[in-house]
Amino acid sequence: MLSPRTPIGLRAALSASLTASLLSVSPAQAQANAPSGNEWPGGVDGTSKPADCATFVPGAVVFGAGFACTSGDKIYSNFFNTTDTSNQLANGIFQFAFQGTNHTLSAINSFTPGTYEFGYTMTVFDALNTGQRLASASTSATSSNIGAGIPAWTKTLDIATNDESLFITTSQAGGPVVTSDGPKTFGVLVQPVSADFISKLVVAPLANNAVQGITDTITQKFDEGETVPGPLPILGAAAAFGFSRKLRSRIKQTV
Repeated sequence: MLSPRTPIGLRAALSASLTASLLSVSPAQAQANAPSGNEWPGGVDGTSKPADCATFVPGAVVFGAGFACTSGDKIYSNFFNTTDTSNQLANGIFQFAFQGTNHTLSAINSFTPGTYEFGYTMTVFDALNTGQRLASASTSATSSNIGAGIPAWTKTLDIATNDESLFITTSQAGGPVVTSDGPKTFGVLVQPVSADFISKLVVAPLANNAVQGITDTITQKFDEGETVPGPLPILGAAAAFGFSRKLRSRIKQTV
């Protein structure tokens, strides 16, 4: 069983020394030294780039063997499902969005009281040429009916790189106020080219309590003077659930 703090997939292959060596050589040299196969250390293995992410992907596909896709210059891969009450992650819809310098991964369904946890890896495909390393991260969720008096949900994002780890918590109590200790920023000298994520949602056992969508947003390093838009909003409340049901039905008819 993988630990949330245990390097998975790509990060195990991307040692600190390899990262340093890749960043100290030319792109051509790095390309020549890059391993073959479905690995992207430092984002230099141009022969292994996955296809572009579809905007909406069924959870069953995301958690299927070998799924990987590219959004902008970022590769999502190594998805695994750890805890999934009533199979709502597996039966939900995953949305891949890229706006400005923000890359947002959303899971859309009606997440009723329970625990939902999954992991994945993000890698910068062409870090040597683009310079777009990972700068900061945030996470959130959208509720529908909210109970009173105790937290309705808690969303966490555990991020591990070769050099440091970030742990972000966002929660919503029985009212409109959202408390969060994110976004959190990687150290300037640490900003990684790959990271492993453990995304977790816990929905409190309250009557009629549900979460309609969760988001993990990664902001890449940007040039001075470039504006950074806020995280993309996920589909809200009842509209999200209705849309996801229609979308799942449409996708099932075409798969």
